[in-house]
Amino acid sequence: MQLRMTSRINVPQDGSSFDDPLFVMFHGYGNDEHEMIRIIDAVYADGGLAATPSYLSFRGTYDRPYMGGAYWYPDGCGVEERRNACTAVGDALIPLLDNPLFAGRRKVLVGFSQGGYLSYRLVLEHPDAFDAAILMSPSFKGEEGATLDSPTRFLLAYGSKDHTIPLDDQRNARRVLESAGHLTYREYAGMGHAIRDEEIRDIRAFLTDAR
Repeated sequence: MQLRMTSRINVPQDGSSFDDPLFVMFHGYGNDEHEMIRIIDAVYADGGLAATPSYLSFRGTYDRPYMGGAYWYPDGCGVEERRNACTAVGDALIPLLDNPLFAGRRKVLVGFSQGGYLSYRLVLEHPDAFDAAILMSPSFKGEEGATLDSPTRFLLAYGSKDHTIPLDDQRNARRVLESAGHLTYREYAGMGHAIRDEEIRDIRAFLTDAR
């Protein structure tokens, strides 16, 4: 598999290690890698965190014809096809993260919708690879019997009016992530399948607490 990405990596000039995390980011259906860059830049915009975040922001493995954008697995596909698509991304990603350039950095997954589900599956299949994961309105169909055993810290967020992700799937996402014992959960009144300023502030607080 060929992973396509846009990256920004802060490299120390004196040979010391960086304290700031490396964000590994996955966008939602029909968007592209710039969606997640806009989000993480907004999180850092108030100056309370490091001046510029380091990230790898990936573009979906399937291009959407005619309308543009990309996706990680076809809309409406079965559970096994979704899982296999996520496994393939993980198989390509984990060796990339073993690069000495990323050694010693905290690694934080960030994903919206499809990208949120992909981030969860990466933790499930590679439970010790990531320090934290920020899942915004993740898809979660097919994970009803799942359990998670990982030290990864999770921030899970949904809008109370999110009708794109069925309510049962939202509740199951919370149950599965709580089973690992490291979950911060947020719900935003009146918000649909989207992201708003309050969520950006909560992501900033989550990252500050994770230092």
